[in-house]
Amino acid sequence: MSNTNLKYQFARLNMAEKLIVVNVLVFLVVRLLSFLLQLQPWSLERWFELPKGFLDFISQPWSIVTYSFLHGTIWHIFFNMLLLYYAARIFFNYFGSRRFVNVYFLGVISGGALFLLAYNLFPAFYNSQSPLIGASAGVMAVLIYVCTYIPKQEVRLFVFNIKLWYIGAFLVLLDLVMIPVDNPGGRIAHLGGALLGYFYARQSHEG
Repeated sequence: MSNTNLKYQFARLNMAEKLIVVNVLVFLVVRLLSFLLQLQPWSLERWFELPKGFLDFISQPWSIVTYSFLHGTIWHIFFNMLLLYYAARIFFNYFGSRRFVNVYFLGVISGGALFLLAYNLFPAFYNSQSPLIGASAGVMAVLIYVCTYIPKQEVRLFVFNIKLWYIGAFLVLLDLVMIPVDNPGGRIAHLGGALLGYFYARQSHEG
């Protein structure tokens, strides 16, 4: 397939699908370069992941967005992109690309900001977390946005239908419960994205 055809196919994708393609490409390129250079992936990612220290963040402020394009494992990126795909399908039934981009990237920034605040206001967590990576905060923002805006909308989950707000409430509660157990920084970032999605949807209802 020629470069022209690739560009054409990419241009036809919606914004969520373009984000998925970019995330997958970044993941593959980082793994390929780390293999060719015989380096660990984190050594290539360190200038783009979100550090937990404010002073480190000041030296690389772009990381409040770029961290969302990095993923630790294939399962990490798989589940993030899968959830983004399905949440975005519902989102685009009601809203356009501009609203999607706003919600997604404001969710990324909100998740990163809450991560930074938590790890600098509560020192007990500081030594338990590596720098932040992953698109989860943006994904949660999109999901909780639609869960808040159309809470009674039902979706098919395996063999039964379930209201959207049940899914959103379950994921938020899961993150709250798991903060002291597993990946506290990631869980806090999820909640930051979820809060953004919730308040953005409430404001949308008010016009």
